[in-house]
Amino acid sequence: MSKHTVHPGSLIPALILEPAGISQSMLARQLGFNQPQPVNELVKGKRGITPKMALLLERATDGEYSAEFWLLAQLRWELDQARREMPRTRLAMVEAVEAEAASNGDWDSLLELSAQLRA
Repeated sequence: MSKHTVHPGSLIPALILEPAGISQSMLARQLGFNQPQPVNELVKGKRGITPKMALLLERATDGEYSAEFWLLAQLRWELDQARREMPRTRLAMVEAVEAEAASNGDWDSLLELSAQLRA
């Protein structure tokens, strides 16, 4: 994997701040924070996007960027970081478990989504 995944907070200026013509402080107030720190830390990559923050960002963008979008961006970034940091020797120690695949509607849709994301 040669290309780094961007921290999801770095998307906030291009997707929210610049199009709306607002500052980090203004967005923070719109999200219900008294200080700009939560938004500033997101933009700088010092804080991750939680499910609650994802819901707030979804509302702030009037649904244009869903909570799922923000959480998937966070997940992709975290997985990229883990793949870079995980020693290959540690992964090599793990053996695959042989088990029959269970069928469940929720799991099946997650498996389909994971396959799409890996493609």
